[in-house]
Amino acid sequence: MENKVLEKNLIRIAQYDKELCNKILMSDFEKSNIKVTQTLKNEYNIIFQNILLHDDLGAVDEAKKIVQNLKNTENKNTIRIIYGLGLGYLADEMSKVNSKIIVYEPNIELLSFVLNIAEIDALYKNNVFVCSDEKKLKEHIFNNSNPETKISLSFLKSYKTLFYEDIINVSKIAQKVQGEHFAAQNTLIKSAPKAIFNTFRNLKNIIKNPNIQDLKDLYKNKDMAALCLSAGPSLRENIEIIKNNQDKFVIFAVNPTVKLLQKFDIKPDFIVDIEAGDTIRQFDTINTKDYYFILEGFCSFIVSDLKTKKTFNYLSNSNFINPWVRDCLKLNDELKTLGTVSYTAFMSAAIMGFEKIILCGQDLAYKDGKCYAKGSQFEDLECIYDKNENKFKITAKDFEKYASSFKTPRNTEQAAKKIAQNNINFLNKNIYTIKSQTGENIPTQTGYALFIDWFANAAEEITKENPNIKLINSSSGGAQINGFENIKLEDLVHKLKPCQKPQLENYNANTDKNFVIKKITAMNDKLEIFKTFLEEFLELTQKIIKEFENKKVLTPNSQKLLEKHEEFLLKMISCKKDNDLKQVIIVFLYSFAEILKTDYQKNYDDAKSAIKKMLEQALFTKKYIDLYLKELTNCKTLILK
Repeated sequence: MENKVLEKNLIRIAQYDKELCNKILMSDFEKSNIKVTQTLKNEYNIIFQNILLHDDLGAVDEAKKIVQNLKNTENKNTIRIIYGLGLGYLADEMSKVNSKIIVYEPNIELLSFVLNIAEIDALYKNNVFVCSDEKKLKEHIFNNSNPETKISLSFLKSYKTLFYEDIINVSKIAQKVQGEHFAAQNTLIKSAPKAIFNTFRNLKNIIKNPNIQDLKDLYKNKDMAALCLSAGPSLRENIEIIKNNQDKFVIFAVNPTVKLLQKFDIKPDFIVDIEAGDTIRQFDTINTKDYYFILEGFCSFIVSDLKTKKTFNYLSNSNFINPWVRDCLKLNDELKTLGTVSYTAFMSAAIMGFEKIILCGQDLAYKDGKCYAKGSQFEDLECIYDKNENKFKITAKDFEKYASSFKTPRNTEQAAKKIAQNNINFLNKNIYTIKSQTGENIPTQTGYALFIDWFANAAEEITKENPNIKLINSSSGGAQINGFENIKLEDLVHKLKPCQKPQLENYNANTDKNFVIKKITAMNDKLEIFKTFLEEFLELTQKIIKEFENKKVLTPNSQKLLEKHEEFLLKMISCKKDNDLKQVIIVFLYSFAEILKTDYQKNYDDAKSAIKKMLEQALFTKKYIDLYLKELTNCKTLILK
């Protein structure tokens, strides 16, 4: 490399993005129409598309003013996104602030030109990252943030003039990535204990069920269509078409659609459920023995216990305790699920080798104010524009009716109402705007916006493997999902021929039960060791609380107890070195770590508050560890019988 300036600029970038370095090296900056000029203060400036990128009155002053207006400058847990590198003045000033810096310059010609002519100090720092495409931008944001991270977006006036729409898009990308973190945290903290319990409870069924991969390529080269039904508004709009043409599809129905389909005498071939929560009410009017089910290992144990025509395991490769279960069954595929049952239904159809896969009810947006299909579980939710607050809001037309959908034998009426209101509050915190199939802006949830990306990525992967596959989205008027052709169902059905319905009763599991018993025994032993540490930790925690109640201040004795307390916590944390055990205990350790973020040992009130929280978390953890041990013992007993 002859250009020493470029060589120096690329040394740090090469550490995290060699592909970007290669793009820059391949770009011929000398043929660029970009011109170098100077500001009135004799600072270097450049002209791009006939516009001065930096303020002609002073490039450094312009950068300093932008940095001076930043918020959260004392917060270390911050990411500063800079749209546009320019000549690096803003990046240099921003890098003086204690935070992570992501410079996003999507114009590779401009990026290459600048890196060839200007040494930019900020680029050599370990807290600064440069990228030029959305995929890398998302990766940098996600890898350097958590749910509490504050994200800011800064840019020069010239970039706002040149790339306003793209800047808005970058803001949305940051919001979506934060949505991923919130979803992951929500899943980890709220769902993991129950999901792991369900998995251990379901293990007796899991080892008897065949796996979805046993159906691989079942419909390959048969010119038949799979219809994946979700609970969006377009499902109800197409219900009569589906009813009158159900012989032309193999139907994969997600669990919230079952009652609506039954009402119209539509019998899905597969019912798909991945919910850890209790969804049994969705099946209380059907004879489940007439249906094939596809279930995640962590789905509700009540649903797992249902008598079905045949249940197939869909054991994704990275959720909760699934890696351990997959080891028990000696599975080595790369099966994914991404938090939405619709994705599981779609991937199941792809695994079976269908060469036409049609989505319906997969609106992923609040179309015409509707959140869900009429007749589905959450039909009473609507999204309306509140003129007073100048934003979209989600409400329940009939709150009592909506709340009743959460009522189960385990949920009282009051509990159901609380769950319903919390759900509405959560939805309103996460409203997001996307492009519809017609190109207009429509409201959706941050989570749905993520699903759009996930489906688009899956479509790209599937079509690479099978270029002949036709992916069709018949969720008319909903979100635009790239990789799918938008075709109305009414325009599609007359081209389809009757299809062969699945006959799968003869599929059975091929499980090495002796191996499973060994795995259960080993997990049981590891949990017992962890439980011993936990009980010692719990006993000491209670002793500290008693000391606090008696003394009302931090004493030398309480300080010693707190130090010993931390030693026991470290013993528990050391258990995560075992990969199998880590899958079970990580959520509990995460909660302890959250409490430990403050230096609570130096102040009595902080210490008292932290220890009280730890007592609650320790009791909660012990409750679940005892449940896990009980279910593992029960499963082992059943296998030995």
